[in-house]
Amino acid sequence: MTPEQVRANRLKLLLLWMIPLGLMAIAGIVYALVQAGYMTVGSKNNGDLIRPAVQLSDLTITTSVDASYSSEQLLNSKWSIVVRGSEQCDEACKEALYLSRQIHVRLDKAANRVQRVYLSDAPVAADAQAYFASEHRYLKIAVADKQALSEIDGHLAAIGEDKKPASFFLIDPQGWAMMAYHSEHDGGLILSDLKYLLKYSRER
Repeated sequence: MTPEQVRANRLKLLLLWMIPLGLMAIAGIVYALVQAGYMTVGSKNNGDLIRPAVQLSDLTITTSVDASYSSEQLLNSKWSIVVRGSEQCDEACKEALYLSRQIHVRLDKAANRVQRVYLSDAPVAADAQAYFASEHRYLKIAVADKQALSEIDGHLAAIGEDKKPASFFLIDPQGWAMMAYHSEHDGGLILSDLKYLLKYSRER
């Protein structure tokens, strides 16, 4: 073989090595962008994506009975339908909780992979706690510092093209707040989103 043929063969071999490595690098970049919420791949979601997704694993959470929980124990255990609340639960809050409960029930066998959480920035008042105990028996109540919730609150203040405040949002089992819904989102479409996410995510 001539020196030119040797160089050509080496170049071909180098290109054959570079192709899979290049594809792996591109896949890694796309994955990082999707995880960060900067892009979606074939997304058919009905809710509004929180971009970039907000990681809530560092929250210090205290329940309304002053028992401390890490976010890993609460928000990092299952898919969470989270209603962002405060000391009191007004009519809009009650409507959001009712809708979230209906969606949870309609998940049927997959319901055990999902939990509902009332995430407050202040200790929940006694009458609100009584309401939750009466109407939302399996609702988990969590209290976190308002300052710590400021990042997610900024995303929830106005979502979608209509720029409406979110009624509730979804957190995945890794603690990422990634999709939000406002009062005009249809329950059936929200259920469709959640079923899709559960179907294509690892069961925990």
